Amino acid sequence: MNGNEVVPIELSEGIRILTEEKRIISGINLSFGNARSYEQLCCGLIQECERTEDGRFVSSERKSEPESIYDLASVTKIFTAISILQLREAGRLSFDDPISRHDSRFRFLNDISVLDLLSFQKAVSTDERIDAQRNPGDALDLLFSAKPSPRPERRYYTDMGAMILKYVIESAAGTDYFSYLRDHILSPLGMSHTYAVVPAELYSRTACYNYERRILPDGTKVLDTDCPVGTVHDPKARIISRDGSDLCGHAGLFSTIGDMTHLAQGLLNGCVLPRSLLMEIGKNRTGFRLPDGSYTHYLGYLCYAKHPIQTFSEVPQCFTDGTIALNGFTGNHFSVDPNRNMFMVHLSNRIHNRVTVATGRPDPENHLESVVWDDGLEYPVSQNYVYYKDRHLKNPIGEILNRKYRT
Repeated sequence: MNGNEVVPIELSEGIRILTEEKRIISGINLSFGNARSYEQLCCGLIQECERTEDGRFVSSERKSEPESIYDLASVTKIFTAISILQLREAGRLSFDDPISRHDSRFRFLNDISVLDLLSFQKAVSTDERIDAQRNPGDALDLLFSAKPSPRPERRYYTDMGAMILKYVIESAAGTDYFSYLRDHILSPLGMSHTYAVVPAELYSRTACYNYERRILPDGTKVLDTDCPVGTVHDPKARIISRDGSDLCGHAGLFSTIGDMTHLAQGLLNGCVLPRSLLMEIGKNRTGFRLPDGSYTHYLGYLCYAKHPIQTFSEVPQCFTDGTIALNGFTGNHFSVDPNRNMFMVHLSNRIHNRVTVATGRPDPENHLESVVWDDGLEYPVSQNYVYYKDRHLKNPIGEILNRKYRT
């Protein structure tokens, strides 16, 4: 928090439960406020782990600081959405443009428009998994062969649209994606600590996402040892981005809590988009109730929209319809409510030496907290962080926002 202010007990207790009791995350950096002022809190540790020659893991820990750098994962998508809207505003592209008009390599996407992918209206797919390819060339060839496919009945959220729209941005802007972000978002907002390639001299304050553990549906245990510090965690971005030199549209950016605060406040202050466009991003464009009483995904422009049932909503309970919300698989949350003029950012690490997938999809009724691995050690399960953070982070922060930042 600012100065010597005491952290409210509900929030401090929530952080203690997540970092010390359940160990779902090792540490967390938080920021929340409105367009004019904010509060920031950095708690817990950044953990790193190296494997010795005899196969043992040796951990080191550093205190999480405001300068700590985190893998944004899917929060990268907000940059892609902003870029598309900026280029449309500048007359460099139209929502009705077919994808293949901007990049002829997408030869099967003549009937898929920019708006179709931006708002999850149509689905595209590849014949094989991109993250199963042997090298960047094969992965890109597969991506460029994407074809229209039936949209799922309920779960519309996908990385494919943002992955493809990155190439639309590059075509319309006449430059590579990261250069566009630097010139039109990062530099104007003073985001000098946001990277596609983390400088090696900053590794000591960059969260490590190596040694993620997953249990497959057949019970097979998988340990990821190919994500050393500074490497993007997302497997598709990891193979395509070539160590960050070719930033993807769905994941790949690294940033600090300070820079993400600049982004949130910059959006609320109209620094990178006019307010009329900001109000469009978080509008629900996909969600409705199905005949059986369940719901489809509620999505806006490459982001989540507010769901009518809070348990299934990525939007904090204190925020309204029209809120822009994204989660990052690595342990992040970013939300901006233009109506209430408020924002909330979480940067954390739920990957390192944790079991991220243990029972399939996250389930609020499942309370599995640890798994004994093949090495005989017990590892915390972070699969349900998406639900725990509502109770322990979003709700207490919402109470502070309601009390101190209401405008």
